[in-house]
Amino acid sequence: AAMRRQLISALAAEVHRIKPDKFPVNTVPLTKLDVSMMHFPGVTAHNFFRGSLDVEKLKASLARVVANNPSLAGRIRSADDGGLEVHYDNSSGCHFYTRALAEDMEAQLEDFDSAKIAQQPLDWEALVEELGIANTGPGPLQIDKDAPLLTATYLQGKRISTVSLSVSHLLGDGATKMNVLKLWDQEFAAPNSTTSLSGREAVEAIDAHVKSAYSAWSQAAMEAFYPHIYEKHVLARDLKQYNMVVVRIKEETMKNIKAAEAKHTEPGAVFSGQDALIAWLGNVLGAKWFAFTVDLRGRAAGLKKDAMGNAFMTWYGTPDRGPGQFSAMDVRNTINTQGRDGALALEEALFSGLEDSIDVNSWVKLQHQPQFGGTFIKQVRAIGSGALPFLFRLNYHVVYQPQKGEYVMYHFGLRNDEAARLQLAWRKLGEDSVNCVSGDELMTMIN
Repeated sequence: AAMRRQLISALAAEVHRIKPDKFPVNTVPLTKLDVSMMHFPGVTAHNFFRGSLDVEKLKASLARVVANNPSLAGRIRSADDGGLEVHYDNSSGCHFYTRALAEDMEAQLEDFDSAKIAQQPLDWEALVEELGIANTGPGPLQIDKDAPLLTATYLQGKRISTVSLSVSHLLGDGATKMNVLKLWDQEFAAPNSTTSLSGREAVEAIDAHVKSAYSAWSQAAMEAFYPHIYEKHVLARDLKQYNMVVVRIKEETMKNIKAAEAKHTEPGAVFSGQDALIAWLGNVLGAKWFAFTVDLRGRAAGLKKDAMGNAFMTWYGTPDRGPGQFSAMDVRNTINTQGRDGALALEEALFSGLEDSIDVNSWVKLQHQPQFGGTFIKQVRAIGSGALPFLFRLNYHVVYQPQKGEYVMYHFGLRNDEAARLQLAWRKLGEDSVNCVSGDELMTMIN
């Protein structure tokens, strides 16, 4: 059903292919970290503006970004050595879709504020697909196929317009996608003002450099667990047994979570709001161990902050006081030691898989709010129905900020009892825009 909606919408849209005048001779080998993102959706964000934008300038400015970064226009191909590479051939190019917003669809889009996205997340996903907003999709849809690694969609109504950008997760992570969006925004404002993003060549070396401080056992455990054992556990799970909870969170609630955590820490202890959020979540769900995503960029001289690719690490930790007794300082200490004390968490992960764990990611610091010569309203996400069955089975929690003063958080991989506890916990904090979607409901949507 989802694929039919996308096909019908795509047929109704105008498609403009963007490709450099000249492609590089050499292919781009993908790293192990790139390949580990195989089942994740394209990294996608939808940006809302008041009024209309100059669509020709949008096309031209994106074309200059692609010319400087031609791998965005490539295709993923299997390599002779068993790996994956970005190749350039006759099918290469990015897709830019433009479509007029019908009055009824514009009204629906305006009506979906952050609260409604949280309350009706599957309806939001269906609306995005019905509107024909393109997502590059997960890796299997791209390998050895004529599938673009970057898609952009411009929708124009009478009152609002939207610009959506999706970048293949095999090609890059959230930072890569936001860096591309930033370059596009800069090129729109000042033509020929940007240069190429840095390459991914140093990613694996920096990853190895950080891990060199770990014990040999921890290094071997990390190599064994992610992505191989991790994916094995995820794919073996019965989708019907898991749920997704989505919540709109007010800024005041985030501050209250941090303030409550401060009452249980030593005077003068320094921790972030995200540290407190992870601790709160671990306590609600009774987690035995935690993990969170860390950007490798800028952590060593060899990897620049604008590096393209999947340049992240996952750091693991356990609550000092035992399962479900987290402190924000458990998280902060893991950051301070750069994940060197993750052996207990890794042992638990290898022994019991994903059960009773939390893996948290935040987009907040990565986000770029583009202007494109217009009046920016907000930036929102949709996951994409092609990737939801995989994410539903992950113990994964991700938060982003649509606009100042509020956040939206997705909680995946929850058993029925966990989903019920988490909804109740959010409501006790005063959040009423929270909803649970079951695996059965998801299967009904995608079928």
